[in-house]
Amino acid sequence: MKDSKPWFEEWFDSPYYHILYGHRDDNEARLFIKQLLDKLKPQPDAELLDLACGKGRHALQMAKRGYRVTGIDLSANSINAAQQLDHENLEFHVGDMRHVHFPNRFDYVFNLFTSFGYFDSIHGHSEALEAIYEQLKPGGILVLDYLNATRVEQEVLRAPNREVTLENITFSTRKRITDRFISKEISFTDNGEDFLFYEHVWRLNLSDFEELLKKSGFKIQTIYGDYELKSFTPASSDRLILIAEK
Repeated sequence: MKDSKPWFEEWFDSPYYHILYGHRDDNEARLFIKQLLDKLKPQPDAELLDLACGKGRHALQMAKRGYRVTGIDLSANSINAAQQLDHENLEFHVGDMRHVHFPNRFDYVFNLFTSFGYFDSIHGHSEALEAIYEQLKPGGILVLDYLNATRVEQEVLRAPNREVTLENITFSTRKRITDRFISKEISFTDNGEDFLFYEHVWRLNLSDFEELLKKSGFKIQTIYGDYELKSFTPASSDRLILIAEK
């Protein structure tokens, strides 16, 4: 019997994933990248990696600011879409973030919009960070944008179940908190066929990341709490955004 794929391989490569999350705001992406790059001030010749880039919305904003940008994502469908973006500074590849694809090449690696914390074991997360470390030049910078687990847990307790209708499909989502994961069950019917997908994201907090990053050789420089790069407050910040140096 053939083993089933991990949930993130099936769900992220599904067209329904892009329907459910297709409302993501390109203007928000543009403003966030502007804020980050204005703060980080990469050299004009810096090479940037958008790791788990999806369809390339953040990578495109980086390229428009004059930087050479590579995007890598596990989803072939997302990379096919990203490759339609017309910009000379962009290149995209299908790849797993746990693997070293371009050793010692990048000045900055960006892992954005909670594109981390998906693996079955903590070892998988260490593998990913070690691979990122190997692809950064000495002194290179990792920008890791994660959910703020404390705030998300509070939101799940208040409203665990939701429904939304998009493109004539009603998606029902059920979020649950377990010892290890923030989990979401996504069910819907399309053309008479029932579908069920899952998301499982590790409940990683700041102390978890401090340990993981230190173990992988990184030193945290700065911590932000939202896309406007305000200070991080564990109880209330929207995001956990870590800037770490190799």
